[in-house]
Amino acid sequence: MTTGTEHEKTPVIKPGPIALFARHPTSANLLMILMIIAGIWGTIKMNSQFLPSFGIDVVTVSIEWPGANSEDVDTNIIQLVEPEVRFLDSVKRVRSTSSEGIASISIEFEAGAEMQSALSNVEAAVSRITNLPVDTLKPIIKRIVRYETITK
Repeated sequence: MTTGTEHEKTPVIKPGPIALFARHPTSANLLMILMIIAGIWGTIKMNSQFLPSFGIDVVTVSIEWPGANSEDVDTNIIQLVEPEVRFLDSVKRVRSTSSEGIASISIEFEAGAEMQSALSNVEAAVSRITNLPVDTLKPIIKRIVRYETITK
């Protein structure tokens, strides 16, 4: 038999954020509204663009020599052009490839270099080379230009 003094145990709510939200339901709603407003504000203020901003400071030189193998192109074209362009102002790196019938030289310049004058310097350096093979075509010298893409 039980005595009339038995008490049912009531659960004790420990203090914490869940207990606060259980006792005060409007505080949870206010926190949610505050987080939504902060998210909208952050989305509006966030800078976005399609591609990162970077500059391409590269000039390429292509010289065709029809019928020549890659070893001859390397010996008779690349070995003549590379020393002329390697020591121009602001040159960071020179990369060359010789394929069958064509030599391709890529000249990378330091960031912030004046590319119009760099292109003129490369053109002048290549025009100073007088002992290219007779059958080579006129060198094609181009500046690599990246166009800015626009996103909405």
